[in-house]
Amino acid sequence: MRNLVFRVLTAVALLPPLILLVLRGPSWALFLVTLLAGGHALREWWEMTGFPRGLFLLAVAGYFAAFFLAERSLIGALWVLLATPTLYFLLRFEKENFLVPFSLALAGLIYTFVGFWSLYRLSEAGRLSLLFLLTLIFTEDTAAYFGGRSFGRHPFFAAVSPKKTLEGYLCGVFAGTAAAFVLAVRTGLFPPGEALLLGLSLSVLAPAGDLLESMVKRACGVKDSGRILPGHGGLLDRVDALIFLAPLFRAYLEIRGGGP
Repeated sequence: MRNLVFRVLTAVALLPPLILLVLRGPSWALFLVTLLAGGHALREWWEMTGFPRGLFLLAVAGYFAAFFLAERSLIGALWVLLATPTLYFLLRFEKENFLVPFSLALAGLIYTFVGFWSLYRLSEAGRLSLLFLLTLIFTEDTAAYFGGRSFGRHPFFAAVSPKKTLEGYLCGVFAGTAAAFVLAVRTGLFPPGEALLLGLSLSVLAPAGDLLESMVKRACGVKDSGRILPGHGGLLDRVDALIFLAPLFRAYLEIRGGGP
């Protein structure tokens, strides 16, 4: 019960400024928030996976450099992410201690950069596009949590996350689709048919982002990615589905012709 109270209070405290930032905040503020949030997420990834501290410090520098470079060259930014752990191990190579930390650092860099950069690019495509995805994810997550607590009976990928249930998943998909549909239609962001199909597709896929982080946590033997958000755990625990879907949604808008 105490955890639930903290969870609700944290959401109530953070949602109004987040919505204000998304709808009214200047572009530089959104850039700064996504940049710093991604940097903190990379720190949580490092704390969970435990690759060398020197490599982490270099990875942070690479992440920040890639974020600034991506505005002009996304290919260049991705090269920086690859080069960062490469340069570290050129100086500190030991064949017995290379592949695992290299892979963990590179995976963390790509995971955080692609997710948070896509969120920022969504704001450039239109603030309502970013609000659409945030509404879908947060509504689905909340409905899945309370739906699972109230009606959960059948495990849903129990080997990955024992507390998740099929009933919670279905509640989340329904609520996320409905919230996204209402927002899109009322704001004119998408026509009704497209809004329904897009909301349903994203809602069905969203838990995969949560389950991906759950696999990482179970492999690392940790319960939460951090403690920055009372009742929610770490930042990655809160945004895992969001940064998993943001690149897909941004790609959809590019193919559709709905953004730069």
